[in-house]
Amino acid sequence: MKKKKISPKVRRPLPRASDEMRQWAELLVSEVLLWANTAARPMFGMTALYRGRQIFAALPRTRALVSPDSIAFRLLRATEKETLRDPRLTFESPGAKWISFEFAGGQDIADALKWLRRAYRAAR
Repeated sequence: MKKKKISPKVRRPLPRASDEMRQWAELLVSEVLLWANTAARPMFGMTALYRGRQIFAALPRTRALVSPDSIAFRLLRATEKETLRDPRLTFESPGAKWISFEFAGGQDIADALKWLRRAYRAAR
């Protein structure tokens, strides 16, 4: 009996980050790096943010995870109910740990920073 070949999952290409999003991401990264025990490393056209050895966010440099004007961060499942109240947040799938925050403009920087702070606190 022949084994069936399993085709690898086809991944969609990462969208290019908009010029504005790249500027906003730079501002966010510079602020987050002031927090204790944080580091930034390049990852697939993004900047991965770490607390110690734990990754907690991915911000666009040239590419984004979901849309050209979004950042992504990790939160525990326990906080999902609360995140559903913010229409700028989306989950890739139910129960997903990675959450996307969609920017409508520069006015969203403060709220994005609040969500990044929560993700930072959860990364222990």
